[in-house]
Amino acid sequence: MSARIVRAAAIALAVVAAAIQATSYALFGATAARPSLPALFTASWPFGIFAATGIARSPLVRRELARAALLRGDDPRAAALLAGADSGDAATDLRGRLAADTGDIAAAMRDYGQVGDVVRARLVIDRVAATDPRTALRLAEAFDRATIGRDVPEAVIAQADWREGELAAQVAASDPDDARYLTRKALARYLTAARLDPTQDAYGLAAGFEAIVAGDDLLARDAYGRVVAKDPQSVDAAAGLAVAQALDGACGPAAAAFARAKQLAAQQHRVLDVARAGYSERAQRSLLRCLPISP
Repeated sequence: MSARIVRAAAIALAVVAAAIQATSYALFGATAARPSLPALFTASWPFGIFAATGIARSPLVRRELARAALLRGDDPRAAALLAGADSGDAATDLRGRLAADTGDIAAAMRDYGQVGDVVRARLVIDRVAATDPRTALRLAEAFDRATIGRDVPEAVIAQADWREGELAAQVAASDPDDARYLTRKALARYLTAARLDPTQDAYGLAAGFEAIVAGDDLLARDAYGRVVAKDPQSVDAAAGLAVAQALDGACGPAAAAFARAKQLAAQQHRVLDVARAGYSERAQRSLLRCLPISP
């Protein structure tokens, strides 16, 4: 290889490195205190320089410039840059962010589903859920289908399943006609989340509670029992286990579990209130029958 070719390659690498370094400044600039050097790179002039020098024709540089534009809130510039970017996962994810910024929720979820971006999809779903839980549930279900077979960590999938379960339970509470179907859907999602990530007590607790709502007392006892075995200090798991055992007619174990829950609550300076926890009247009556005093 001639010295001239080596020098040309070195210059090209230096130019690309400089471009990437400059755009990395832009990424930090959106949250940088002003005035500061990173903040300067969120101004318009770097984009013009890269375009004039031809560096912006590189797919990598266009993608990073688009990322910087999104951080600046410059959606038109981001759209122009992404129009000529590659079709890889990184660029597709940025297109999803742009779609979410401009209110095209369907396009955003399509792009996020294509790349398996559970975190940003969750942000969109939560935003929609604030005003329209049923639509948010449909979005969550569609995203779940789109990510089947993608290389997503099980803990992340578990969190998405848990959120889908929450939405199904929320819609079920306000829709008597579909309540049974939605309750079963919520329970299935909670159970999947608990199986994928057993380290999260919230998933097992949700499964136990929803099993009681669904009338599956044995499943509720099993779900709460698993949390108690893993976390003996959990007030909610001990109380839930007491309710499930009472519903199953096992008054002795129910009374013992509830006494344990009360003891833990006192140690943790908490108030144990089964009614406020949301248990049904059926569940509360069953527990009362098993206790010598009011819960």
